Parts: sequence; structure tokens; C-alpha cells
Amino acid sequence: MRSVLCIVGIGVVLLLLAGCFTSDIGGGSSSPTAPCNCTGPDLNCADFSTQAEAQACLDYCRGRGYGDIHGLDGDDDGRACESLP
Repeated sequence: MRSVLCIVGIGVVLLLLAGCFTSDIGGGSSSPTAPCNCTGPDLNCADFSTQAEAQACLDYCRGRGYGDIHGLDGDDDGRACESLP
């Protein structure tokens, strides 16, 4: 009985630790520090208040290999939503 409890206890500890070591594999999900979600929903310039916010999203998704997934850089000059303040 003692060995069964030990094994169960180790399993619980491993599950708790697994929750502490998560990562944004693939960059798809939005996290508290992520400026946007690179896999959806689709965003456009009207979804951002400033050019800097849109730029952060563009840079974030490009850095994760998605490119300009939301089409924020219409003229492909590296600057997102240039009409925003």
C-alpha cells in the first residue's frame, strides 16, 4: 500500500510541475505577454489603437514563422498599419 501511495504522489507532483513549465510551442496561442494570436482570429488595422500595437503583433508573428499572417503590412515595407497614429 505504501508503494502505491508513493507512486501516486510522484504522479501528482509531476502533473503540478508540468503546469509550471509550459511554452508557446508554435506561437499560436496568445499569452499575457503576446501582443496578438498568430493563428486567429484574423485581425486588421482597425483592431489596433496605434501603429505601435499593430507593429508589435506583426513582429511577434513574423518572429514565430507566421509572416504577415494578418496582412498588417500591405506594402511589405516592414511597417504595420502605417495610417494608425
